[in-house]
Amino acid sequence: MGREALVATFAREAGLLAAIHAARQSGHAVGEVFAPYPVHGLDEALDAPPSRLPWITLAGGMAGLVAAAVFQAWAAVIDWPLNVGGKPANSALAFLPITFEATVLLGGLATAGAFFWRSRLGPRAVPRRLAAGVTDDVLALVLPLGSIGDEEALRELLAAAGAREIRKEVW
Repeated sequence: MGREALVATFAREAGLLAAIHAARQSGHAVGEVFAPYPVHGLDEALDAPPSRLPWITLAGGMAGLVAAAVFQAWAAVIDWPLNVGGKPANSALAFLPITFEATVLLGGLATAGAFFWRSRLGPRAVPRRLAAGVTDDVLALVLPLGSIGDEEALRELLAAAGAREIRKEVW
């Protein structure tokens, strides 16, 4: 069973960001933030570390580049050498389009795969709607409850930031 948390919904980005700043300044941890669109300044407010996804993209792209170049060189030089107009069998210029396409393809597939794996959005993912409208126009903030006297202080903090609804849930 999970921990208890307060879930607050906001209509505006400014209220959400103000609540996050106030909660962090008072020493409370921020559990999750749900938004139907990118909120500018949210990464800084949460003090989120930079994403490692570009490194996965680079690794996938490099794997595609190496695989395509090696396969084409093997096919043109070793497996099926053809003499086409006296050109060399291992012409790098002829390999460029396929190498580029394989680089982009494997980089994109690695990015998508890593994103779905890390965010647990696979085929067996169980959707959980935290608040009505969170996929349309509602911003939601989850603050885990620590100590007993924590709840009232957090409720006041969220209300001061402009929360529309505050309720306790098991997180």
